[in-house]
Amino acid sequence: MTSESFLKLYEITKKLRGEDGCPWDKKQTPSTLRETFIEETFEVIDAITEGDPMHAREELGDAFFNIVLISYCYEQAGDFTISEVLDEISEKLVRRHPHVFGDVQADTAAKVIRQWDKIKEEVEGRKLDSVLDSVPNGFPPLLKAYKMLKKAAKSGFDWPSVELAESKVREELEEISGAIKENNQEHLEEEAGDMLLAAVNYCRKLGVDPNVALEKAAKKFSCRFRFVEKKMKEKGLAMEEKNDAEMLALWKEVKKL
Repeated sequence: MTSESFLKLYEITKKLRGEDGCPWDKKQTPSTLRETFIEETFEVIDAITEGDPMHAREELGDAFFNIVLISYCYEQAGDFTISEVLDEISEKLVRRHPHVFGDVQADTAAKVIRQWDKIKEEVEGRKLDSVLDSVPNGFPPLLKAYKMLKKAAKSGFDWPSVELAESKVREELEEISGAIKENNQEHLEEEAGDMLLAAVNYCRKLGVDPNVALEKAAKKFSCRFRFVEKKMKEKGLAMEEKNDAEMLALWKEVKKL
C-alpha cells in the first residue's frame, strides 16, 4: 500500500534525524540540502531521458527522500508538519482542477492553463506586477530564459510564426559578426546572449524544450568525443591541431556508428 510505504520512509527519516541517527543527516538543514535536492532532481531528469524505468524509479526515490527530509527539518523546527505539506498540495490540486473535481468545463490543455492562472490570481490572490515575476530567480539561465519566453508568449507577446523566430536567430548571428569586427568584447557578449535567447525562443516555437534538446546534444557530443579521444590514444596521436584530419575522420566514423 502507498500509505504504508510512505509511513515507512517517514519513520526511517525520523530515525536518521533522531538522537541515535546518522551524523550527516542530523546536521542537515533546508539550506544545506538545497544543492543536494538540485543534484537529485537533475539525476531524475537524466534517468527519464535515458528511457530507463528502473533507473528512474531509483532516482525518483532519492528525490522523494530529499523532499521528505527537508520537510521533516521544518517539522522538527516547529514551522509546519509533513501532513500540512501534503494536505496543502492536495487542496491546491482540487482547487485548481474544477473541471475534474467540479462542474467547470475545460476540454483542452490551453483552457486548463488559462483557468489555472485565473484561479491563482482571482481565488488565491497571487496578483503579479508582471507575468515574469513567477519565474524563479534561482533557475539556471537556460531554463529561466525558456520559462520567461513561455510566459511572455502566453500573455500574447510572441512571434506569429516559426519563420519569424528563425529569422531573429539569423539577425542575431549577423549582429555577432558585427561585434566581432568592432573587437568589443562587452558588445560581443551582449550579442551572443541575444543570439542564445533567440535560439531558445526558436526551439520553443518548434515545440522543442531547449533544456532537453541541449542535454541530449551534450550526451551525444560526450559519446562521440570519448570515442575520438580513445582512438587517438590507441594510435599514439595527440589531440592537437596538426592531427585535425585524423580526429575529423574518427568523428565521422563514430557518427556512422
